[in-house]
Amino acid sequence: MIYLDNAATTKPHQDVLDTFITVNESLYFNPNSPHKAGLQAEQLLQKTKAQIKELFHLKNSFDIVFTSGATESNNIAIKGIAYKKKDFANVIITSVLEHPSVLEVVRSLENEGFNIEYVNVTKEGQLDLEHLNSLMSDDVALVTCMHVNNIMGQVQPLEEVAQIVHQYPKAHLHVDAVQAIGKVPLNFEAADTLSLSGHKFHGLKGQGVLFVRNLHQLEPIIHGGGQEYGVRSGTVNLPVDISIVKALKVAVNETNELYNKLSAFNLEIIQFLKGYHGVQVNSPLGASPHILNIGLPGVKGEVLVNAFSKNDIMLSTTSACSSKKASLNEVLLAMKIPKKQIEGSIRISMGANTTSDDIQTFKEKFKNVYEEVRELLR
Repeated sequence: MIYLDNAATTKPHQDVLDTFITVNESLYFNPNSPHKAGLQAEQLLQKTKAQIKELFHLKNSFDIVFTSGATESNNIAIKGIAYKKKDFANVIITSVLEHPSVLEVVRSLENEGFNIEYVNVTKEGQLDLEHLNSLMSDDVALVTCMHVNNIMGQVQPLEEVAQIVHQYPKAHLHVDAVQAIGKVPLNFEAADTLSLSGHKFHGLKGQGVLFVRNLHQLEPIIHGGGQEYGVRSGTVNLPVDISIVKALKVAVNETNELYNKLSAFNLEIIQFLKGYHGVQVNSPLGASPHILNIGLPGVKGEVLVNAFSKNDIMLSTTSACSSKKASLNEVLLAMKIPKKQIEGSIRISMGANTTSDDIQTFKEKFKNVYEEVRELLR
């Protein structure tokens, strides 16, 4: 099997699994317990957070809240900011580029009376900065922007976005960096809150991190025993929180090496596809190399995924969270890509475990799939 769906999830590193098991066996204590074992667990939890700050050179600029994943992190950040500021700023700005764990949250808040504004998107899949600037006002509580798009791979200009947003003291910038970690350098300078998910960089499912620049800006949306500064109550999952550090260290230390490797693979696939009539590359220039979105107009994406799957090539149409929805992908629509091309789009996503042999096998199997569908191509 050739696995090319790494934007959906990745295979955990062995040392992440080993650490998770070891901590479960020997340090299963509750960090909130007052006895010696509980205090030992609490000390290890704080040491883990200190290691993450050191890894990203954050010092005292951010606090770290452990969550169950990016969906929870995005909910905590977006709702927490919105509720905290609703009495004096009730406008939230986003775009259709965002992941469902952001878009569905802001749509829910719209039903609660918040005003939602959507930034226009350029044909390259970038936020229209002039339009963003025109939407900003003293009524804006929050702007939420992903770092790297999960469908097309385009990297958003976070520094420019932050310069616009932070001209307004009430406005908070939340960054969904799920697809960025390990692929491109993370931009913490731009963000007021930033979310990560462990299973996207060879950690475990159920691992999430929310970086918060100012905890006082968050209204808790989960109430209970007051763990994680009161922002995310619930018994701390110490084995998960400790083991994510293993994945983070590898992701950060090997970012440049992985970027170069995947850039070469990305270019190799694009050059290969030029030999096939009707095949379109949807991902724009400058996109993160780990994601390559292509279209075969006239063929349904689901048909292509099934055809590749029968050839033991695992890839996808869109985000795994929304792949079963019948509607056309909003990201591709925003980029003015033709309907037929969108319907026939598939996403190839690579990772640390992707090899040159995998790419060669993909190219061989692509020939088989292409022959099956070539009469349908328009």
